[in-house]
Amino acid sequence: MLDKKQRIFLRSKAQLLPDIVQIGKDGVTDNVIKQVEDNLYAHELIKIKVLNNCDEDLEEIANQLAEVTEAEVVTIIGTKIVLFKVSKKAKIKHIL
Repeated sequence: MLDKKQRIFLRSKAQLLPDIVQIGKDGVTDNVIKQVEDNLYAHELIKIKVLNNCDEDLEEIANQLAEVTEAEVVTIIGTKIVLFKVSKKAKIKHIL
């Protein structure tokens, strides 16, 4: 679990990230989960944009994605979710 300092650090890093996955009107689909998992594996820290036409609650989406991918929700800002997961491929390099 991330502590307060780690969350602050990751939030600052996330500001510079592009939205790497977008969630639209269909909400969290298998394809969205696959994209999130692949990008967490490759980048560890990702930003997800939830489009205005999505009917699902932003916090529910964030918690669902975190649970399914075993990631942590760093923050929710506006319509964006920031997730973090230490990549299994990162044996030496760690973001924290």
